[in-house]
Formats: sequence, structure tokens, C-alpha cells
Amino acid sequence: MKAAAFGISICIFMPGDLYASALESSSQSIASFLQPHHYAELSTAIVDANISGKTLRPDANNPSTFTEISTPNFTDSFYISNAAFKLQLHPHWSLGLIYDQPFATDIGYALEPVVTSPADLVNAVHFQLDTHNLTALIGYQPNPSWNFYTGLSYQTLDMELKISGQSMGILADYMATTDQDPAVGWLTGISYEIPEYALKTSLTYRSRIQHKPQFHEQTSSTPEISILNLTSTQHISIDTPQSINLEFQSGITPRNIVYSTLRWVNWKKFKMISPLMSSAEPVPVNLVDYQKNQLSTTLGVAHVFNEQWTTALDIGFDSGIGNPASTLSPSDDYYSFGVGGFYHMRSNLFIAGGIKYFRLNKAKVEQNQAGSGSLFGVLSSVNHNKIIAYGLKLGYRF
Repeated sequence: MKAAAFGISICIFMPGDLYASALESSSQSIASFLQPHHYAELSTAIVDANISGKTLRPDANNPSTFTEISTPNFTDSFYISNAAFKLQLHPHWSLGLIYDQPFATDIGYALEPVVTSPADLVNAVHFQLDTHNLTALIGYQPNPSWNFYTGLSYQTLDMELKISGQSMGILADYMATTDQDPAVGWLTGISYEIPEYALKTSLTYRSRIQHKPQFHEQTSSTPEISILNLTSTQHISIDTPQSINLEFQSGITPRNIVYSTLRWVNWKKFKMISPLMSSAEPVPVNLVDYQKNQLSTTLGVAHVFNEQWTTALDIGFDSGIGNPASTLSPSDDYYSFGVGGFYHMRSNLFIAGGIKYFRLNKAKVEQNQAGSGSLFGVLSSVNHNKIIAYGLKLGYRF
């Protein structure tokens, strides 16, 4: 088969799931580890988000009168980088390293405070979370078709949060930060391929990774009221979620390949609890939590024009996480369309690029929210938001 002659692994050269539900920013694919022979790659992506909605703002002269106003864009554009290195040390044994940034967010939102406003009105939010993953893999190939692999993931996590609001003429701020916290998880999987038919499929499980960072909290008020000015430093538990990835590709004609991915992420178990705000409450106060697990899928087709050029296009769907509309979750699920391709500069060196458009569906509007990110500010309505992601990759086989 012509397509198989180029050693194509379609799932790795499209931009991929660069934006998805909850805090996910990467699909955590291990496709680079399943490349033949020795292999190295570098990739980067720019995610340009346009996410906004509407909220109810009280009139400065008549606080009982509300006006629906449009919010600014919630999310700043951000960059994602990945790198991978794989060595085929023996026909039956391989080693690999993969660096990625699986979970991240950068939310910024502000409305000028008014003289008097309801107790639950949030006027400004800044929320930034970053994770960095380094995964070490070892694989055993009893024959050219099967690959059994396992490994460890070293992950760091840090977070910064500020929520500001005004109630009864008092401007109150809540601030929380974590020290960068390292933790270790594991993964395991199995792959099967028939190279002459460009057939390759893999199933990978990643464990949750439990972080216990030092969590620094502070509340302050203007004008200053001592009972509202509090501080707390405690260790909390933040578990980045377990996940399952199924990836598949197969030649359907000598120059055409169909490929797909299916990913499940256990977001229902993810919580970020505030010890300071929970101290006077009968139940813990969740700063961030999600109502359901995420399921996302991609289906695409690639066409091999010649020994240098291959192009592909795909469609995708994400089930969302079911949270009511807030500045943390203005959209729920999405549909996506991507197009990309790669050019072989030499038989063992290629450059790939792609662009993916995400159409974000509206989250359900609930004015009387409790939990599920409601501390970030309730939305009265949401827009049909969108995201455009641009990806670039350099791959080298040796």
C-alpha cells in the first residue's frame, strides 16, 4: 500500500484536541511512541478563543433594577508545546519520553464595581492553572504487530485565582495560590498494527495524579473590616483525572487513510475545595468541580498525493461536562472541523501543520446556581462561542 510506505501516523500531525471540556488542553496521545525505528518530534499550537456571554448588572442609582450587558472575552490566547523522543533499542524493546501540557486554563473577566450590588454578583475573575507532564515509556514488541507498553508520568501543577465582588458597598477580594506541586502517575496500554495496510490501533489508560500543594488563601475588604480579612495556608488535594484513549487508523485505498480517536476523561472526580471558605459551612465549598465525565471523538480522512505531500481533514465532537453557564463554563460541548497536512523535506524528515475550528455550544442557564463554578459568576445568557487552533510540527526519523 502506497500510504503505508511513508510510515504515516495520522493522529499526530493534526492540531488535535487543543481545547476541550473542563481544564483539558491536550489529548495526551502517545502516537509518537508508536512510530517505527528511532523518532523525535517538536510541536506547538496557538489557541485563539472567542468566548463571552451576558450577565445581569444592577443600576448604580437603582440597585433593584438590572440590565443585561455583554461581557468581554473570557479567555486569553495561549500556546501549547509538545516534544517526544523514542528509541528502538532492540527489535523487541523500545523506550520513549513525551512532554506535554495536558491541563491548563487562563480566564480573565472584569466589570467595574457599582455602589451597591447583590451578594452573589462577581465583578472580576482571574484564574490561571498550568500543568506540565513528562512521561517515560517502555514498550515490548513480541512481534512486528503487537506492542505492550507502560510508564510513569511526572507532573507539576500550579494555580492562581482571584475573585472580586462588591456587596452592600463593600469591595471584597478572594485570592488563592498554590506552590508548584510535583506528583507521579502511571499509564499502560496495548497497540496492534499491520504496516502493509497502514493499520494501527492503540488503547491507553492513564491514572489520576494526586497533588497535595500548599494552598495559600486570603480575603480582604475595602473599606477594611477585620472580620472579613482572613488568611489560611493548608495542604489540599487536587487530582488531575484518569483517562482512556482509543486511537485507530487504516488504509482504505492505496492513497487514502481513515483515522479516528475516542477519549474518556473522569472529570466528575475533579474538585478544588477552599479550606478557608469551608471553615464556617456545613459542607465543603468547591471552587471548581464538574458534573459529568467528558467523552470526545474525532473522525478523519487523509490523502497521499505523492512522496512529499499528504493532506487530511477531520470532524470532532465533545460531550461537555454539564455545568451551568458561568464565567468558568460559558460553553459546554463542541463540534470541530480541522484541515492539515505534512510535507516530507526528506524521506525521514517532515514538517506538518493544521488549523482546527471549534464551534462551542451553549451551556444551560441557571440563575440560582450552587457549586459547579458558580463562584466565578453566573451568566444570564451565553453566546455561540468559537475557538480557532493553529498547529505546527516537525518530525524526524533516524
